[in-house]
Formats: sequence, structure tokens, C-alpha cells
Amino acid sequence: MPVLSPARQTLLLFLLALAVLAPGIWEATGLTGKDEFFLGLRTPMEMIEGNHWLVPFLDGAPRIRKPPLLYWLGRASFETFGISLVSARFVAVLFAALLVVSAAGIARRLSGRNETGWIAGCVLLGCLGVASEGRRFMLDVPVAALSTAAFWSLLVWLDSGRKRWLTAASVLLAAGFLTKGPIVALVCGGGCLALLASGRLRLAEIRSQFMPLLGHALLFAVLALPWFLIVRALYPEAADLVLAGELESRQFFNFSPGILLGLLNIALPWVFVFAVAAWAALKRPAVDRLALFWFCATFLPFAFIRSFDRYLIGSLVPLAILVALALPGMRARWPFRLGLIVALLLGAAFAGFTFWFGLGGWYWLPLPALYFAWAWWRERTLGHTLAAPMLYWLALLWGIFPAIGVNAVPDEVRQLGRARDIAMFDGPQPALLPILSQRAHRHYGQFDRHDLAELKALNTLVFLESQDIPRFQQAVAAAGLQAKQVGSYRNLASHGSGLRFARVGATADDWRQAFATRTLAPLMTSIAWFEIVAP
Repeated sequence: MPVLSPARQTLLLFLLALAVLAPGIWEATGLTGKDEFFLGLRTPMEMIEGNHWLVPFLDGAPRIRKPPLLYWLGRASFETFGISLVSARFVAVLFAALLVVSAAGIARRLSGRNETGWIAGCVLLGCLGVASEGRRFMLDVPVAALSTAAFWSLLVWLDSGRKRWLTAASVLLAAGFLTKGPIVALVCGGGCLALLASGRLRLAEIRSQFMPLLGHALLFAVLALPWFLIVRALYPEAADLVLAGELESRQFFNFSPGILLGLLNIALPWVFVFAVAAWAALKRPAVDRLALFWFCATFLPFAFIRSFDRYLIGSLVPLAILVALALPGMRARWPFRLGLIVALLLGAAFAGFTFWFGLGGWYWLPLPALYFAWAWWRERTLGHTLAAPMLYWLALLWGIFPAIGVNAVPDEVRQLGRARDIAMFDGPQPALLPILSQRAHRHYGQFDRHDLAELKALNTLVFLESQDIPRFQQAVAAAGLQAKQVGSYRNLASHGSGLRFARVGATADDWRQAFATRTLAPLMTSIAWFEIVAP
């Protein structure tokens, strides 16, 4: 492996991340989920439509459940490059690239070897969690990237004493706080705890730098806190409700062992290699134990709150660094083979699905899968070991998954979205219509008389899933109006996570019927649209 200078390595890893993560971000049927299509993509569009900058808005109400930075960046990208999936998701890709190069920089600093930085960056880029979440306009990769970059800056400051790096760390942490709140402290704070626990950083050194640290803590506060104070002053009742809702939804101190499955998912195919490296770290040099402690500090808190897999993106940084430290000397093949088999089974499931139902796309997988198997079954050169997972996830997420057609929107509906006001009821479907029509479109969880009268006056079309029609018609009748169905279509509709695309209420019999008849009809969601008219 050629030895690159830190600057060249950083640039090459950044470009490699763009090359691996950017392909396919324009696919409307690519991997998505409710937090992206319902919240992430619509919020900056409504900010533009309502000319909101300071406080994001969604569905006519302030969107203060999360801080605004990602939505500010989304609006800026939309206004600069136009409203599209690419202009939104490329923001996420840039953050993912920052995450990769920051992890590599930390690995170089901790190990003292440039090679370790390169390996760590490539391992991270080859994890399924980064390959999937790094292409979606959501909060988790940006906050992990900013926290990791802050810790990297802090390490440089500790080594060099140059205060501009401490300033950079403060600014990055403030940006992370404005992205997803206090969670920004997890990766950076966990790294600092690991430094203290390993003896690499001592309390005496911290005390000696008390004044610079205090000054930069004030800088952090000046940058990070005003927005929250302004929102608290403008919308006190809404802020109280949001805080109470967040505390309740997190379900603190409830042990959640399912987070181990989340780690298995996002760290594929490296998770079993990491397990071996973590066990060996107990007998290896102090830097290995530092990385292991850092991982535990970022991972264990999520075992005691309600969590999603994507919350663990930050934990992948110390995971990748520990793997990078252990990988050159690792000879056991079973962790590679086990990770390979699980990853191949996942890919085979999607490829087999598209092949069986005649959807296409499956042909993207065989060659990357064969290369992956060749590189991982027997010991090959390190370059092949690092490259194979990247190519494999690229084939799966760009070539195969979009072919399934999840959230496909007919041309007729796209044209309606551009020409008419649209309201989405409950679902919400059509999921990607707002970004495809370049209009935010309003969502309603329920209708009252005022809402329905307004929609009638504005000649707004109401879209909803078939199972919600009775409740919708009941609300319309209670308002003394009528709902006239204008059209309908069927598709595989995303519900919650991007992988839940069968219709709500689909049973095992529906799945068996679909496979027996080789038609997706039993799994499809019926979406209809209505006009509200006078009786």
C-alpha cells in the first residue's frame, strides 16, 4: 500500500467517499424513510415557500423538535442548485465524507501511522450504516461527522498547542449542537473520556489549559445557545411540549438489548472482525484499549434509551479505528467469512426479490458479490479487503434497491403535484411527491371543519391510502361536505423505515400469494385522491 502524506490521504479519502456514496442519490425509488421524505425533504421547501429562515416550519407550524442547521443547509442548497433529491442528499454525502476523513485523521493521530488512518477511513466507508445513511438527508450522519471532526481538531490542539484548532473544535461542536442538540457531545465526549482513561490525557493538562478551555466554552455557548433561547421566547408552549415529548419518546433507563442487532446491521460486514479485534484489544497496546473504551462510551448509552440503528453511526468511528489497528496482524478468517456470508445473504434476498418479480436490477450484484467473496474468504491483499465491501454496497443500494420501485410516483401524479395544491392525509403518501414536484404540500393527521372548508375553497386534492378512506369520508361528512374520488394508483409504499414497503396490514398469506403468483399486487398500497365538493 503506498504511503501518502496526511493531506493527500485526506483528499483521496474525501474523493473516494464522494465516488462511493453519491451514485444513485437521484433515484426517487432509492432507500428512504419517513424521517427523510416526510420531515427532512419537506421542511426546507416549506421554509422557502414561507420565507422562513430563523425557525424552520412544516405544515404551517414551527418545526422546533430538532435544531435548524441541516434545514438551513437544505434551503441554501435548494436555492443555489434547485429543488431536487440530488441537491438535498449531496449535503448528506458531504457530511459522510467529512466523517470518513475525520475518522482517518483521528486514527493517524492516535496510532502515529498514516497507514492506520487510511485503513480506518476505508473500513468506515465499507460499513453498511455509512453506505446507507450517508445517502439520505437526515440528521444522524451530519451530527456524527461534526462531533468526530471536533474531536479530531481537539487532538490536533493537544498535540500542537495551536489555539486555532481548539477554536475549530468549539465551532464544530456548536454546529453539531445546532444539528441535533446535546447528542453531538457523545462521540467527542466519549473520545475525551477514553483519552483520560488511557492516561493519554491527564487532568493536570486540562487544569493548565483552564482559561483557553473556558474561553472556548463561552464561544460554544455564544454560537449554539441563542437559537434555542429565541425559540423558547417565541414559542414557549410549543417548546415545553416538544421537550416533554422528546423525554417521553426516548424512554430513558429502559434496557434495549435490540441495539446489538442494530450494531450487526450498520457495521456489516466488519462487525465480526471488530468483535475479534475488541477481544484482542485487552492484550494489545494502550491505543487499542483506548479505541475500545471510546466505542463503549458511544455505544452503551443507546442500550438504555429507545434507539434506532442509525443512532449508532458515531459508534462506527472508534469501531473502524480499532479494526484498522488490528487488521494488518489479523490472521483468523472466520470473522471475515461470517461477515461475508451475512452480507451476501442480505444482498441475495434483494437480488432474488427483484429477479423473481421481474423487476430488473439483480444483474448488478453477481460481479461485486464474487469479488467480495474472493477478497474475504481467503487472505488477500489489504487493498482488496477494503475495497470489496464498498463496491458491494454500491451495487446493492444503487443498482438493486431502486429497481424494487418503492414509493414510485406515476407521471400523472407528478404533474398534478406541480399544477395543483396537494394535501396528504395521515400516511403520508405519495411519499416523494413533494420533492419530485418541488412543492412542500401540506400534511394533515386529522381534518376539522376549518381545514376541509379551506381545502374546498382552494380546490386542493387530498391524497390518502385506502385504509384511511373511511375515516376521511367520516370527517368530510361531519363537515357537511362530500369527497369525490378523482383517481387512484398502486405502489409499494414506504412506511416508517425504508425497508417496510409492503402495505399496512399485509399478512404472511399475502406474501405467500405474491411469491406464488410472481406479482406484487398483494403487497401493494392503494393510494387515491379526492376533491372536496359541496353536497
